[in-house]
Amino acid sequence: MARERGLYKRKDSKYWWIDVVLADGRRVCKSTRLVRREDAEEHLTRLKAEAYEAARTGIPRDRTWQDAVIRYVTDNAGKRSLRDDQDHLRKLDPYLGKLRLQDINAEVLRPFIRDRKERDTVANATVNRALEIVRHILYLARDDWNWLLRAPKIRMLPEPRRRVRFLRNEEADRLIEALPRHLVPVVRYALATGCRKSEILQLEWSRVDFARRVAWLDPGTTKNGEGRGIPLNRDALLVLRSVQGKHGRWCFTWQGNRLKSIGKAWMRALARVDIENFRFHDLRHTWASWHVMSGTSLPELMELGGWKSYEMVLRYAHLAPEHLSNAAARIERALESVESNPTFSLRSETGTVLRVNKPLF
Repeated sequence: MARERGLYKRKDSKYWWIDVVLADGRRVCKSTRLVRREDAEEHLTRLKAEAYEAARTGIPRDRTWQDAVIRYVTDNAGKRSLRDDQDHLRKLDPYLGKLRLQDINAEVLRPFIRDRKERDTVANATVNRALEIVRHILYLARDDWNWLLRAPKIRMLPEPRRRVRFLRNEEADRLIEALPRHLVPVVRYALATGCRKSEILQLEWSRVDFARRVAWLDPGTTKNGEGRGIPLNRDALLVLRSVQGKHGRWCFTWQGNRLKSIGKAWMRALARVDIENFRFHDLRHTWASWHVMSGTSLPELMELGGWKSYEMVLRYAHLAPEHLSNAAARIERALESVESNPTFSLRSETGTVLRVNKPLF
């Protein structure tokens, strides 16, 4: 006699077993690894509901985290930061490796977060970079791959605001004087344009137009992979003119070849002028800070620097509070001078007299 499909017990096992054909056409015959019948019935009900939803939406329910990682790595083979992503993915694998995508949530990630912070003693920022990859892959599975119906909310850990490190004009001048000759135009160009190191060292003459006073970065040569135009101010033009003709293809060179790195000469120059805690990338922060302190608006700065998020330029907002002066003046209360001697009074609209020992303006 054929066994009735559904839940059943086997003589050689303490667990309840399932033998059922689900709504998506799959036949499932396996152990629930559950001892209590109530738990096994709940498990079976959940399987049936998931299969029904998969049949209705066309979204598979058996895709695993490993499936998603393989697709992500394959699709991003040309990504410049893929090696960093893979390092994070390797550390995530013991925690997520065999899970279905639909079973991944913030609670599942708690052991990973705990171990990275307590056992590996890494900072919240390092953990967040891994969590960002998890969140990105889950969004891809939902929005692009049709592998996931809903993506869970994964919150980032709090990170301390990093201080914006920038040079004063006098410090920048001292640094340039201490640099070897082949690095001077590189640093001057960075301060004039805000370009990243790789964007500078890979700049070709074919992407410079002196007549229009612009240079442009082709797709694939920037951090986010998108191309952008670089308006060249007078300082940038002078730098490029100073190195024009030294190489037929590359703008910045050393001993007749493309300059591929800044080497230890950069660090030695910083040490000679006592500039500490300063990276080459901080030249970009310096450029942005000088712009904001000179009156460039944050939307303008965002476009000039090629940032994708407005949050990225908000770090410079505190450098120019002057743009809020008009807003601050909206609640000023009219004050009237009632005496002309050095110790004078100011009468407000309410009649209150304020005695001041020296002129206010």
